[in-house]
Parts: sequence; structure tokens; C-alpha cells
Amino acid sequence: SGMEARSETSGGVLCSGAYCLAVLGDSVTTDHISPVFKIREDTPAGRYLKDCGVDVKDFSSLGARRGCAEVMARGTFSNLRLVNLLMHGKVGPWTLHIPSGDELLIYDAAERYQREGAEMVIIA
Repeated sequence: SGMEARSETSGGVLCSGAYCLAVLGDSVTTDHISPVFKIREDTPAGRYLKDCGVDVKDFSSLGARRGCAEVMARGTFSNLRLVNLLMHGKVGPWTLHIPSGDELLIYDAAERYQREGAEMVIIA
């Protein structure tokens, strides 16, 4: 599974072979992780709602759609003010896909890693 159990005396390896989705600094808050802002059409949550036949005018906000796990999964780490240290100054819900170097929305990168069979971690 990539989770390697080690004794306390040998040091700890939490996982191996996992790709890092985000490295978040000390200022990360629950609003960065689970924002409540208006859902935009060009976001993973907006694309999901459109695919489900929801009209853009009815998207509402992530806060109003907290009861829908599919929407909330796509809204996690989607705060426009998120600072992912992997992005070297680019602010927003972005990450760097390794090994391709593609800049992707965090949700889209997670989906890509999952399709590739790769494990992922977030460091905060």
C-alpha cells in the first residue's frame, strides 16, 4: 500500500513512492481546505454540476452544497488564495503534476494520479 510501518528507533517512513499534491505552509486554514465560496463554471465542482444538468445560475456555493459529497470532493483545496509551495509563487488551487511538469488544478491532478495508479500525499 506504500505505507511502511517502521519501529520508532529506526525513524519513520510514512509512505514511499507517493506524489505530493500540495505543500502548504503555516497559514493554511479550514477555509483553504474546504472553502464555501460561489461555485464557478470553470472549476471541477462547476464542471460536475454542469455534467449533472444543473444550470449555472443554480450552482450556488460550496457552503450551500455541503450535503453533496461529489461537489465537496471537487471543491476541496479550491480556494483562490491557497498557497501551494510546489507552485513557486503562483497562488490558487494549483499543483504541479510529477513527472510531467503539467500545472493542474489540485482535484484534476488527484484524478490523474488516481488513473495512473499513483499514491498521493498532502503536507501541511
